[in-house]
Amino acid sequence: MKDSIQIILGIAGLIGIIYGVFKVESSIYKTIDNLGRVVHDRINSLDRDLALHIAIYLERKEQVNLHLHGLEEKVDHAKSRLLDEIKELKAERNRDRD
Repeated sequence: MKDSIQIILGIAGLIGIIYGVFKVESSIYKTIDNLGRVVHDRINSLDRDLALHIAIYLERKEQVNLHLHGLEEKVDHAKSRLLDEIKELKAERNRDRD
């Protein structure tokens, strides 16, 4: 009788230990799944932020290029006018000499 009680208590103890191990294992897997979701959400958030910053950068780059192109056109226009004025002045000087 004493041996059978010890065997039953031993089996119950083993079952309790196995249950505890599986409970810890289940907790570990749940934690891993939750961390996976958190990391996934964070990566998606960073991806959206990066896409937004890239779009802002490209827009700003286009604005700067347009501004620079506008300045180049202004300089070219001023240069063209000055060259025309120089040609006119040379022509007047040549006429005055004649």
